[in-house]
Amino acid sequence: MATSLLKKACTQKHISRRILAREMTGGACLSLAQLPDSLVSDISERFDLNSIPSTIIDLDGWSVSHMAEADYMDDEEDDCFETLKNLLGNFTNYEARRSQDEATVEEQQTKHAQIFCEYGGIQVLERILMYTSLIPENSVPDDQEKLLRSKSVCLQILSKIISTGVGETVAKLLTGHDDLLTYVFSLLVHDKTHLPACQFLEDLLQDRRVLNLTRINNLRSIIDSLDETKLASFCRILAVTISDLDIYENKSSLFAQNKQKRTTGFVNTRDINQDLLLGYPDLLPRLVNVICNTEYTPRYRNRASELDCWMDWIDNALSDSMEEPIVDDLDEFVGGISEPVIAGGVMSQQPGSRICMELMNRVEVIYVLGLFLVGKHRKKVQRKLAEQKLIPALSNFFDQFIWKCQNHRNSRHRLRGHNASCECSPEVALKIQFLRLVHSFCDHSDYKHLLLSKTEMSELCRINAKAATPLIVQNLDNVNKQLMCRGSKGLLSKIVEVMKKEPTASTFRFWLARAVESYLRGSTSYCDQIFLLRRGLLQHVASNIVTVDSRPKEILQSSFDLLGELIKFNVESFRAFDKVLHTKSKIDKFLATMNKNLVDSNMFIRSLILSLEHFTTVQPEYKDYAKSESQLLKYVSNFLQQMDYLHELINIISVQNLTQENVSCLNTTLVILMFANQRNELPQYLKALKDKKTSASGIGKGGDTLMNNFRDLLIFWQEHYLHKDKDCSALEKSSRISFDYWKATVCKMVSEDRTLTTSIMHYVAPHSCRGN
Repeated sequence: MATSLLKKACTQKHISRRILAREMTGGACLSLAQLPDSLVSDISERFDLNSIPSTIIDLDGWSVSHMAEADYMDDEEDDCFETLKNLLGNFTNYEARRSQDEATVEEQQTKHAQIFCEYGGIQVLERILMYTSLIPENSVPDDQEKLLRSKSVCLQILSKIISTGVGETVAKLLTGHDDLLTYVFSLLVHDKTHLPACQFLEDLLQDRRVLNLTRINNLRSIIDSLDETKLASFCRILAVTISDLDIYENKSSLFAQNKQKRTTGFVNTRDINQDLLLGYPDLLPRLVNVICNTEYTPRYRNRASELDCWMDWIDNALSDSMEEPIVDDLDEFVGGISEPVIAGGVMSQQPGSRICMELMNRVEVIYVLGLFLVGKHRKKVQRKLAEQKLIPALSNFFDQFIWKCQNHRNSRHRLRGHNASCECSPEVALKIQFLRLVHSFCDHSDYKHLLLSKTEMSELCRINAKAATPLIVQNLDNVNKQLMCRGSKGLLSKIVEVMKKEPTASTFRFWLARAVESYLRGSTSYCDQIFLLRRGLLQHVASNIVTVDSRPKEILQSSFDLLGELIKFNVESFRAFDKVLHTKSKIDKFLATMNKNLVDSNMFIRSLILSLEHFTTVQPEYKDYAKSESQLLKYVSNFLQQMDYLHELINIISVQNLTQENVSCLNTTLVILMFANQRNELPQYLKALKDKKTSASGIGKGGDTLMNNFRDLLIFWQEHYLHKDKDCSALEKSSRISFDYWKATVCKMVSEDRTLTTSIMHYVAPHSCRGN
């Protein structure tokens, strides 16, 4: 392999490399080590190779001959370690802050990596790394500490090279070696190699198809041997192997993903890996224990911000630090934590590296639990995590966060170039992943009420007891109170309190709203809506939309989605909404915002349509209120307004641009048309849709183009939702419309019988109909 790489490189630029290639491929020499030292030195000097060929020769000698000697583990290994350490310095930037010369440094590192690869350095590192794995079992003692230290540095060098401009080529080369991957997994059990092995595997697996974990020998015994800290770090690898984003070539298009899933030979490796890992009964409990038992640092009393806590920790760490040791201490060496602060310096434990590792471990554990919760075993994982008392643990965890709204005075510190409203801190990712985990746990979950305290649960039961018969929630008394949050306030209330106080453009408002919306999502619960209504959430979110002119798109969408869940089928919520929109200017502002941002507001519009039908048929005592008193319901009940929504929503989307974010627009159009179908008005709606040329906003196409696009979308809907692995219960629960009726309505509209007035083809000219 080394000779082929060298030959390829030598045929391009330098005559010296051509000569060297002839030497190496002509049968006389098979490696750099076989060339005269003077020739290698001359080439290195003349072509500015930074002595890298000489370094490769030294490492090659140790990897091939010295390792076979009985006394190698003493002085020879120390020399090997020093050489590796100096090599690592070529790929490390020791500047404390980004400088103007950062690009130059990166270019230099890429140059060093390219030279190292071209002259066979990667293969030499592989041999050092794989030593003891390629010889008969039990013929040598277990990996010794010095050798593990050298292997740790080898892994760090490889990770650094993968991050350079030649990294993609190197990653492809290494990922083809299953024996290497298997062996590096075995290095996860050692203190000296665990973190570098995690980093290397994470970097490597980012550049290949999802690794099938069933190919890793003894994976279960490896996981069982990891302590809590190592298991948390190992989650970095799990995150890459159980995420569904990596199994699809197209990361966003639902059409492309559906097409790929139906191709011959497609294997959902993510599901295979989740099946394997969830088959280890101790894995989820151990991950929950990591969250429960890990001390939250750094935290100091009376600090205005997280950044202040971190700066205090840095001050203390510098004060407590001892003088830099003179020599490398083998016993103190921990790979990934022990690092030099200058090129060629002693590799000593760095407190900053350790605390950053601890913070990232928290993030990764929470992220992996969230990934398990969005897999095909979601219900099983929700139950197991509930039984392990995850929610009380998260509630206690939440108390450690410091939010912007809780800062009653200015922080003493601010990141350079950031303004006073900036929320940047090392803990931003942790907060976001935390809220994502809450969101995933609550999503259509039977255990969502564990987010309440016992006191709050009693309040919820009292609300439920007074609800009208169609709105009563069953089995509230069956909630296991031993698994609920402790204290007077549960996690849900804590999240709501923070959301109400966070700045309008806060980084976290999107995920705070998502977490609460997920709690409400599913079978609409009157008592949960009233519980949150009493805490002023609807008033806060609705007023925010009316009073704030500019906000990030994601925050607007999450606000509308949350409002949709708060008001659905609930007349008290609508009356509270009326109080917020009590003037013409406010109702006009709200409707204008809603209509201008249909992708973001379509779920809210769907809730309005569903509620309008509910108050007309299920709770007819509120029919007059819906038709004449409620500004919102009266607005969406207008036939022309519904046609505007249909026209614009169908124009917004097409089969080619459908994503997980905008597919809801298609389902909203279906809700409008299903109710039209119930009233035997579907032909009227389809004819009006065909005749409508533009929407109220003056945009969009009409006529045959629009109808063909709509029919294509409905055919995609059938392929997407009727697939055997698709769980469609969410559509049924959230709309209170049986999924059979969803299917029947779609089937009517895509029928190829042009004589049927409920078929889209009835309204499209034969020559332009794509169904022919």
